[in-house]
Parts: sequence; C-alpha cells; structure tokens
Amino acid sequence: MKLWNELQPDLFAERDHPMLRAARNTLILVRLNRIGPDDDLLSYEIMAGVLIRANRDEGFVLSLVGGKSGQELALPLVPAAFNLQPPGQYRLSCGTVVEDPGFLAAFDIYPPMS
Repeated sequence: MKLWNELQPDLFAERDHPMLRAARNTLILVRLNRIGPDDDLLSYEIMAGVLIRANRDEGFVLSLVGGKSGQELALPLVPAAFNLQPPGQYRLSCGTVVEDPGFLAAFDIYPPMS
C-alpha cells in the first residue's frame, strides 16, 4: 500500500539517490509542524530516528529513538526536505537529548480538505 503520492517521481531513484546514500543508517532529526486552516502554526513535534529504508511505497522510513523508540515513522519521498544539521545536542519533544544528527527534515501537516 502506497503511503505517499510523489509530486515528481522521476527525482527519486530508490537506491542511487545521493541523499539516500548519505543518510542511510544516519540519525535524522524531524520536525512535524501542524498547520491550521488559516495557515497558522498550531503545534509541532520534534522526533529523531535512524533511516532504515526508503522506497516508493513507504517513503523514507525511520526507526525512532527516545520516547518513541521501537516505532517507525514514514516520511514523504522529498529529498529536498532533508538538510545537513550542524553537530550538537538536540532535545526532542519527549525530553530525550540526541547528539550529532546528520540531517534535519521538516514537514508541514495540514488538516484534511473537506
């Protein structure tokens, strides 16, 4: 079952994409912004996980760490959403501190259209 619709499917070659090669088995910091109907920021959550796989059906799949350890998070196939992250300590929403994530990915979540 496909979780995400690709806007530009030709931009992602599953095994050969440079971002995927660089990020596989790397700790990734993720910020999920919940956006309201008037485009205002309602809330956000900061998580982290290790990129364990990526494919067209699931997207980028992270094995989460911290308070959500053992869970997986599937993110859309948008390599441009992943940016190099400076070394340092980062606090997750659950309170866990992670060190030196390789990348930061941020996504906006909008309410379903009615």
